[in-house]
Amino acid sequence: MSARRLASVAALGALLAACAPIPRPAVLDELDHVRAGAAAAESKRLAPGAFARAEKLRGEALAALERKDQAGAQILGEQAVAAHAHAHALSRVARAEAAETEARAQSSTGEASLAGLEAEQARVAAELDALDMRIKVARDAQPVVPSGKADPDREKARLAAARSLALQARLLCGAARLLIAPAQPAGAPADNAAPAGAQAGNPQAAPAQPGSAQPASAPPGNTQPGNAALVAQLDEATAAIRKLDADLAETVGSGRAVPAPIDQASRARAGCLAALTAARRAATPVTRAPGVGDALLAELSAAGTWSPVRDDRGIVVTLRGLFAGNALTKAGEARLRELARVAAAHPSFPVAVVVHTDRDISAREEPAWAARADAVVRALGPAHAAGASPAVQPIAPFLAGAAAPVVDPRGSERARNARVEIVFVTPETL
Repeated sequence: MSARRLASVAALGALLAACAPIPRPAVLDELDHVRAGAAAAESKRLAPGAFARAEKLRGEALAALERKDQAGAQILGEQAVAAHAHAHALSRVARAEAAETEARAQSSTGEASLAGLEAEQARVAAELDALDMRIKVARDAQPVVPSGKADPDREKARLAAARSLALQARLLCGAARLLIAPAQPAGAPADNAAPAGAQAGNPQAAPAQPGSAQPASAPPGNTQPGNAALVAQLDEATAAIRKLDADLAETVGSGRAVPAPIDQASRARAGCLAALTAARRAATPVTRAPGVGDALLAELSAAGTWSPVRDDRGIVVTLRGLFAGNALTKAGEARLRELARVAAAHPSFPVAVVVHTDRDISAREEPAWAARADAVVRALGPAHAAGASPAVQPIAPFLAGAAAPVVDPRGSERARNARVEIVFVTPETL
């Protein structure tokens, strides 16, 4: 081949090489593959900002390729691939955060449902326990056998027991009324007086019969909605006490051998205790274990100066030697102020002030004893007015007379029968 022909072939090859298109960078094909994948779709939905940046870099890479800037297209394409990877990482983070939020919501829902189930379980368990107790009581209950006739000495003892049971019935019904606090209807007899309204510092003295445990002060209380059944039960028990009073008066004043109403007195006491128990059950949440009375008893016992005891009414502190004549002594006022602070710290406990005498008192002496009871109430008042709790629990004074002696009324220590009981009425089931 001649030199001229070779030169022509070389020139033609150079010309063809100069006119060939610039090859597309492989990174752009990889970028197209990345954009078509599921990860890119997820990035577009969960990380739209990062996905838009990656698309912007892809557009710049294609524009560089059109400008024949292969190196720029390669660099921008690699940046676009990296941006898509970053967008995919952000989408995974967003998906994880959404899953965490959903899991927390499900957990909260589950915890709320579990708490509801536990509360329902506690309620059902409490109802079952109460039902079991009622069944046990019904099975173990013995019919009341009439006492029948007895010799004069026995009847005398029964009369004293009936008076004591009548007093206990009044005090139990009084404690129940402190919890239920019904309004005093106009013209109602004294037996229906509501001691719950007798607030410290404003007593309205109303003399009571000796041994009747009538409230010495009884302004009207406040009827709570939903207490109609409790009020009716309490009124029925109070009516039984009035009937018992009439029978006791007949037994004492008849001048002939009339059987003491011992069975009637037992039923009256049981009726008042049932009313007090019903009031406590109505106020006791089934999801909370009882124990407020135990806490107060432990607190008073730990003080070492009160010697508290528990009875059906609640926690009882007995005080003696409070009065010099009809006025409180300085030492008596100091002890009552200490108890007032305890009462202010436990505002859910209504307080009953029960004054016992060491002998039967006459109608002329009743106002003086009622004034003593009111003095105790006033001494309990200042701590309520200045206490930390804004709620003032009701305080009611009662005159118990000599129907509940603690020692022989005819013995040398009969003066011990004169005492004042400060009763913190337990508001919930024992």
